[in-house]
Amino acid sequence: MKIVLNKFIVLGTLPFLCMAMLMSSSASAQNKPDFSGTWEMEGWSAEEWDVEPPYTAAGFAAFQTWEADPLGDPAHQCIFSLVRITTAPMLHEIIQDDERIVMLYEYEHQVRRAYVDRAHPEDPYPTNMGYSNAVWEGDSLVIEAVGLQEGYLRPQGVPHSDQLRVVETRTMLADGNTLTLDTIIDDPVYFTKPWNVTTQWKKSDFEIMDYDCVARPHIGD
Repeated sequence: MKIVLNKFIVLGTLPFLCMAMLMSSSASAQNKPDFSGTWEMEGWSAEEWDVEPPYTAAGFAAFQTWEADPLGDPAHQCIFSLVRITTAPMLHEIIQDDERIVMLYEYEHQVRRAYVDRAHPEDPYPTNMGYSNAVWEGDSLVIEAVGLQEGYLRPQGVPHSDQLRVVETRTMLADGNTLTLDTIIDDPVYFTKPWNVTTQWKKSDFEIMDYDCVARPHIGD
C-alpha cells in the first residue's frame, strides 16, 4: 500500500515538475536581450575590414583569379554569399523567439533562420546563405553558419571556400538600442587562421525597402 501511494505521489507531481521546468525555461528566455527590430549599421562596413586577410597560398591564388577578372564576380548575376550580405551597410530585421532567430535582409531580400540549441546537420546541402544555428552565451547571441557555397566575402574580391565557417556574436550595449556584431571568418582552405570583423548597429525607425538587383548576363562572359 505504501509503495502504491508513493507511485501516486510521484506520478501526481510529474505534471507540476514539467510545468515548473517549462516556466523556468520560458523565464530564462525572457531574461535574454531582445534583438527584435530593424537595425542599421553605424559607420561604413569597409572601415572595419582587414585590408590584408591572412591568405593561404590557395586563398591568395583565388584572390588573384578575381583580381584578373573582377567582372566574373557572381554578384553581377545577383548572387551574393552570406557574409557579403550580413556585413553590408543595409537594413536588416530580426524576429526573435525561443526556438529560432529569423533575419530578414534588405540586401537581395534574403531570409535566414538560425535554430536555437539545434545541432547542424551532418552534411548540409551547400547554399549561399548556409545553415545556421544559435546558442546563448550569457547575454550574447552566438550564431554559427556552415554549409556555404564558395564565393566572396566582399565586393573587393575576398574569396572563401566551401569550408567556410562563420561565427557571429551579437551583444547588446547598455542603452538597449545598440549592438555589436563580431563576425569570425574561419576557413582553413583559404586562410591561415580565423580572423574577424566587428561592426556596430543601431535600432532604426526605417522600414526595409524593396531591393532591385538587375542581373547582367553579358558581364563575365
